[in-house]
Amino acid sequence: MSDPMKMMNDFFQNRPKRTLLDSIDNVFRKTHDANFSTEVVETDHHFKIIAELPGVPKEYINVEIRGEDVLIEVKKQKNLTRKLGGIRTITLPNYVIKRTMKAVYRDGMLEIRLDKKKPTRIEIE
Repeated sequence: MSDPMKMMNDFFQNRPKRTLLDSIDNVFRKTHDANFSTEVVETDHHFKIIAELPGVPKEYINVEIRGEDVLIEVKKQKNLTRKLGGIRTITLPNYVIKRTMKAVYRDGMLEIRLDKKKPTRIEIE
């Protein structure tokens, strides 16, 4: 039998780190003039970040995890007709496994993939 107080404590200690207000704040945060688009896509098993970087050499792209964020840094290009560059920060949810992060860059598309933790099923009494 589960202890209701323990369940409540677990809920408040493990609640999502990203709230609606955090999402709104992210819209207004400085992104260091990042002028490339990113999209977050979630499947049942993966959390994906996709960045459109057409014509950018792979050597000009840096991806790293800092705390709960993924940073995508693109050195500014001077020889392209469309100048791409800057830093984009994406906050990771607490249900991803950071050590499984993989980044693939093909045909101007950067895809960063992280596995999701398996959910804990709670038995209903």
